[in-house]
Amino acid sequence: MQTTVYADGISNITMLEGIVRFDLVNITQTGQDTRTTKTVGSVAMSVPALLRTYTELSGVVNKLIEQGVVKKTETQQPSAAAAAQPVVQPPISTTTSADVAVIEPLRLS
Repeated sequence: MQTTVYADGISNITMLEGIVRFDLVNITQTGQDTRTTKTVGSVAMSVPALLRTYTELSGVVNKLIEQGVVKKTETQQPSAAAAAQPVVQPPISTTTSADVAVIEPLRLS
């Protein structure tokens, strides 16, 4: 049996004995500045499976950029002091331009 789970994101990423685990979460806006997350599923995979998944998802993101569905935002090079701090990538924003009227299905193979 195959189950489809909708998720807004992931949380609680851990690795133990070569297995990477993370939760799939849905995010609900409960107030103007407050949100709640609810776990809707969990994923466990080996490191090689995680790397294959990363490669596949990177391909999807690149296709979305090529099709103009999302825009890649450029980040500035960190200074020497900031280089020691963790880097948080800005989110990829969706395009709101009227130029993108039709979104073609992704063809990954």
